[in-house]
Parts: sequence; C-alpha cells; structure tokens
Amino acid sequence: SHSLRTVVANIRDIARECQRRVPASTCPTSTSSSSRQQLKPRVASSSTLRARPRGGFRAHRRTLTTASGAPASFDYTALVASVGEIKALATPAKVDVVVQPDAHTLVLGMRTANGKCALRVSWHPQVANVALSAQPPRIGKEEQLSFGEAANGLLRGKVLLDADAHQAWERVCKLSFGDRPGGEVSHELLCEIMGRHSNAFILDALAGNEVLACGYQVGEKQTSVRRLAIGYEYAPPPAAPGIDPTSVSNWQEFRDLLVQVAETMKDDSERAIDRCLVRAFRGVSPALAKTLVRGARVADGILVSDASDGNYEAIYAEFELWVHSVETKNMKDVVWCEEFGQLLLHASSAGIALPPPAEDLSAAGGPIGALFGAVYGEAGEEDVFSRERARILQSVRLSLKKLASKEAAFRKQLDAARGHEKLQEQADALMAYSYNYKPGAISLEAQDFTTGEPVMIAVDADKGPVGTAEALYKKTRKLRRTADAIEPLMEQAASEVEYLSQVEFSVLEVQEFKSRDDLLFIEEVGAELVDGGFMKPVGKGAEAKIRDKANVKKGSKPKSGKQARKQEMMSAIRVYTAPSGKEVYVGRNSRGNEAVSLHFGQDQDVWFHVRGAPGAHVILRNQPGQTASDEDLQFAANLASFHSKMRSDGKVNVSYTSPKYVRKPTGARLGMVTIDRESVIVARPDDVATIAQSD
Repeated sequence: SHSLRTVVANIRDIARECQRRVPASTCPTSTSSSSRQQLKPRVASSSTLRARPRGGFRAHRRTLTTASGAPASFDYTALVASVGEIKALATPAKVDVVVQPDAHTLVLGMRTANGKCALRVSWHPQVANVALSAQPPRIGKEEQLSFGEAANGLLRGKVLLDADAHQAWERVCKLSFGDRPGGEVSHELLCEIMGRHSNAFILDALAGNEVLACGYQVGEKQTSVRRLAIGYEYAPPPAAPGIDPTSVSNWQEFRDLLVQVAETMKDDSERAIDRCLVRAFRGVSPALAKTLVRGARVADGILVSDASDGNYEAIYAEFELWVHSVETKNMKDVVWCEEFGQLLLHASSAGIALPPPAEDLSAAGGPIGALFGAVYGEAGEEDVFSRERARILQSVRLSLKKLASKEAAFRKQLDAARGHEKLQEQADALMAYSYNYKPGAISLEAQDFTTGEPVMIAVDADKGPVGTAEALYKKTRKLRRTADAIEPLMEQAASEVEYLSQVEFSVLEVQEFKSRDDLLFIEEVGAELVDGGFMKPVGKGAEAKIRDKANVKKGSKPKSGKQARKQEMMSAIRVYTAPSGKEVYVGRNSRGNEAVSLHFGQDQDVWFHVRGAPGAHVILRNQPGQTASDEDLQFAANLASFHSKMRSDGKVNVSYTSPKYVRKPTGARLGMVTIDRESVIVARPDDVATIAQSD
C-alpha cells in the first residue's frame, strides 16, 4: 500500500503531465511581455486567503472545461469508476453528518473501519457527479438548505451498504443505506446525472421507493413523462437512445451499424465516426467516442465513409476493451484523458494512468474522487456566488425602489409644508384688517403687505377673522414642524440612495466567478447589507469563516490586531502598478473604499474619484517628499474612470485631491466621504481596459 504522501505526489505528477500535453492556448497561464506584467493588477490578499483543495490536483476554474472548451464529461464510464471506488473504499461506512453546501450538492461525512471519508453527490446542471471527496465543510444549522436538512434527518446514523449504477448504460447512481452492515436496505439515495435535468432523490426502500426528499420536485404541469415529487413512487428516467453496446459481436457488425447511422445524417460533419458512435450506442458520450478513436490511433474526426476496414478493426478493438472494462468494473487500469476530459477503465494511449488509493481517504478521497474533486471542485462555489450575487442585487434594487417612493412622498410633503409662509401672511392680514370684517361675511378685504395691492382673504363665518387667523397660525406651526422634520429625512434618504447605488455598481462590476476571492467579496457585501438593515440574514459568511481559520495556522500565534485588520482591509482592495512602479489602490466594495480613503491614504498620496457617479475610491501611493508624475496621475485617473458607472464613456471627468481633504461625515454609511478641495482631470477608461479587465 502507498502512503498518502506518495499518492498525492503521484497525482501531482499526473496533473503536470496533463497540463504539459494540453496545447499552449488552453493552459491556465500564458506568457506576456515584461511591460504588460508590470501593469497587470493583482488582488492584494494573503496567500492563506486562497484555500487550496486538499487533494493532489489544483482546483482552478479552467479545469471545468477540457482543452477543446467543452465541459469535462461525467458519463456512464465515470459513474461506474466512481461507484466502484466508493464500493471498494467506503462500504460499509456510517454516516455522521449530511450537509448541503450549495443548491446542487450534498456531502456525506462518514466513518469506515479505516477512518473518516466523505461522499459528494452533485446534481449541478453542468457538472453533476458522484465521488469520494474531502471532508464536508462545517455548516451551521441555520445555513442548511431544505434538502440538506431533510437528508441529514433521514440518513444520519445510517450505514452505507452498497454503491452501484441503478441501470445498465444509464447515468443513475444508487447508494443503499441500512441500519447496520449486512442488514436490510431501508433508504436509497439516487442521483440522476442528465445535464440540466439532473436531480437527486432519497427513497424509502421499505415503502415501494416512495420519494422522501429530492433536490427539486417535478410536477404534472412540468412534464408529461413522470412526476417526481415527495410522497410519490419513484419512476426511473426513460432509456437513452441507441442500442446495448454488448449487442455487436464483431467489427463488421460494428461497421455496418455506424454506416446505417451515418446514412440518416444530413450534414457531413455529423457523419464522423465519433458522432455516429454516440447515436448508435447507449452509454457512449461525445468525449468517450473521441477518446476511443484517439486510442485506436485513428485520425480525429474521420468520416464513416473515409475509414478503412483497418480503422474499423482498430476502433472496434478499443470499443471492446471499453465494454469489457465497464461490465467487469475493472479498477486496475484507470486512465484519464485530459484533452477530452474522459475517464477510461482500460489501458489506453489516449490518457495517463491514475495512482492507487491512499490509506487515509479523509484528505481528498480516492484517486478518482480527487480527480473529479479537482475537475468539478469550484462548481458549487460558482453556484453560491451566482445565487448570492442575484440575491444582493435584488435586495439593493428593491431598497432603491422603496427609497425612490419614500423620497417622492417626502418631497410632496415638503412642497406642501413650504406654503406655511403664505398662510402666515394671510393670518397676519386677517388680524391687521379685522376691523373691515362684516359679521356673517365669508371674505375680508385687506392689503398685500409686499405689494400694497388690495386682496380678498377667505374667512370662516362661524369663527370670524380672529378665529380664522388663529386656525391659520396653528396650521402654519404644524407645517413648519413638518418641514423641519422632513428635511433631514430627505437628506438621509438621498445619502442611502447614493450608498446603495455605489454598492450596486461594485456588485455589477464583478460579473462572473473567477476565484474564491470573488465569493468572499460577495459574502462581505451581503454581510454589510445585513448590518445596514437592507437584507435579511440567511446564514452567510462560510467563505469568510474559512479565510479567518486559514489565517491562523496550527501551532502558530494569531496575528496582532493591527496586522489582522490591515490584512482584512487589503482583501477588499485591488492593487495596480503605475508606469513608474508606484502602487495604485482601488477599492473593490464599500469596505475597500473606506480603507483606501481613510486608512491607507497619506497626505503625500493622491486621491481620485469619478465626478457625479458611483465608482471606486482610488489612491496613487507616494513616498514622503515625492510628487506624482503626469503619466502616473493619468493612469490612476483612468483606473478611477474605468471602475465607475461612467466606464462606457470615452472621456470622463475625475476629481483628485490629497487624502487630507477627504473626510467621512458623522453618521455616514460605510465608504461614504466628502472632499473639501478638488482638481479635475479628464480620464479615458478605454486606455486601461485591457489591464483592468484582466483582474
């Protein structure tokens, strides 16, 4: 047996070899000129902020796609391999906990006779998979989603008895649970891996496979094929098109079947052997078909009509090896083809063999689990990012809409209250000319105090001029109090609109998930809005908690308060390098803007912000006694214009001043400042677009 360290080293060697074989245009890194490297931005954060996967493969977003740009395949072959590994290494295993870290994933924390392990079940519409994984994340009770809570209640304390494919040549995984090893199966966890129709179910095996919980329910109005809802009997999905791969016995039958399929195709590009293989046989995915052709050493994309008998013999031989390996569940020759994102269970020249499993599975599961953990590792985080980003934008826009209505109501009341001066003049005139009043009259003739012209003033006949004047005085005092009360509320509403517009812009600027820094950013914005009363708390901050734990290594003293505070502030700031080599700080969110303006800015630095629109706070750092060059000033101003709502304009006015003239008003929201002095520079966002967009 191999130690964990040996296996991890082997996996890393495989990862390096896979990256070496991928064409340069698809590699995660690329070579650029020295000048471009100098201006390339970086997100300032400690290396410990980026939690790395505990397996041997590096989980970066590019691993979600193959070298050709298509999603990595978790087809029937991968399912057989994965459930084979689960059965060999994790049965029987007692379930300690079930958590749902995102909308499409369950993670089961389990214990076997050899130690702890974990099982990931994902029904993500793009990267659904089932595999052994690292230990489940710690999630508070308030953070559990409904399916995860139900699964934990149903499966916690149960024993995983078996793992298998639910149907031959179909991508449905079945995990069987009971009360004790060797006992009767009481519950089944099924995961259907079918693209956007992927789903997961927990069934009552003792009650006719009744659905007890599921990832999402499918009602009668959504489908005419089968109803999948809690309380109903589970029905398997319809069989996939094509024939059983075991139904052909020689290469001539194999060739004739592909020729028949090709004859039904209208387009020549669809008559390639790999495409016909997918249509002809169940269980054959596009990635598998390409891998089999490559393994047979036949030209990629060869048409059925162009292939020779020798080509068909070679491809059929590779096809036979695949069928035999899947039927026998061979786990000795597992091969990974990086270019097509395909797993094989037989030796092939199209890929690289995986190492044997480690003794300790708690680090990243078995080698197959570690592989798929790297391939699909960030899909859950991307889902959380998208969901939370959408929730934040919805809350911000709803708050802005409410504030707009509130401002309109305040403005209406204020306009009415501003008429108190006219009422005061009418009351004064009634008192001054009351001697002209004739009993029972409904008006009184007086003179306008400003123009001296005669005017008629309405009088309440029951109250007379004095009583009417007293009523007007009372109304005047009330309107004056209303105006005094509404004006600060108007200012507060305007300040909140400005703040929320800035938050909305900062969230819109982060359009897609690129790394865990983006997830951390979204979580921090959400926590900020919860603290401000603009959003309801729903169990957030998982990634922030991971970061905080990662900042304190085992056996080391925690950083001092000053160091920790600086590190936390820098995680919300983008750092660019100006042409002269000086640093330019750009706030990512409200917390970052406040840090840039009020904590990092020194008197000798230069502070920038776009005029009249939401945008990031920017400072150009200078050493004491230094002054900024025109080139650096223009560069920093361009960045301020790019990271603003005026990005699409060709020319933008940007204010700049010394940080000593930047202050935060008493009671202002996070990141809101005012400036006492300013100069204006014309900035051009397009001049830094390439540099800023690479962030």
